[in-house]
Amino acid sequence: MKFSIVIPTFNEEKSITKTLSLLRSQAQESELEIIVVDAHSSDRTVELAEKLADQTIFSPPGRAIQMHKGALAASGELLVFLHADTRLPASWVHAALKAFAVLPRPAALAFRLRFDRDEFVYRFIAQASYWRSLLTGVPLGDQALIISKELYFRSGGFPPVPIFEEYFLIKNLKSLGRVQILEDSVTTSSRRYEKNGPLSNALKNSWITFLFYLGISPSVLARMYKP
Repeated sequence: MKFSIVIPTFNEEKSITKTLSLLRSQAQESELEIIVVDAHSSDRTVELAEKLADQTIFSPPGRAIQMHKGALAASGELLVFLHADTRLPASWVHAALKAFAVLPRPAALAFRLRFDRDEFVYRFIAQASYWRSLLTGVPLGDQALIISKELYFRSGGFPPVPIFEEYFLIKNLKSLGRVQILEDSVTTSSRRYEKNGPLSNALKNSWITFLFYLGISPSVLARMYKP
């Protein structure tokens, strides 16, 4: 099965080369397509991405809009939605194929989360995110998401919302099958937590998520989410 990895970017020159190089080395024996969907970066993101990606395309800003445009351009049977600063585990291809080989197939896969720093506070936040994803049935975007292209479009795909796009997608996917969290972990950047303070950022995210479940508009929550 062919994987199409969709990576939305905006000014990611510090991360994109490492992310793309690692993907190439991890999946040398698998058919792999990498699609970078850039929101008109002002740095060298596009220049660097074009050296390693199969497609580098442009999109209006907005992660949901970018990922949907990448899905439209994808040729693989399986879509992998990945943040530019997140690294997939070395065994991700094997783990994904093994999970999709079990019937009934899951509607989508995601991974456990860990950060690129090993202090207790980051390990605690990562574990809390795992508990939250089990409780809600919705993995964070940082946990990566693997879904068949057929189910992605049957579910309606990512809607053009500024935040919480995965919640809208998973809500529709759940009628088509379960969302499985794999035991392997992705490694994501702690940069946002370092900038705002790890506990402060985690509490802010939890508060915004709570407001989302209360029905507050994603456009309002997006303004609150900005640093």
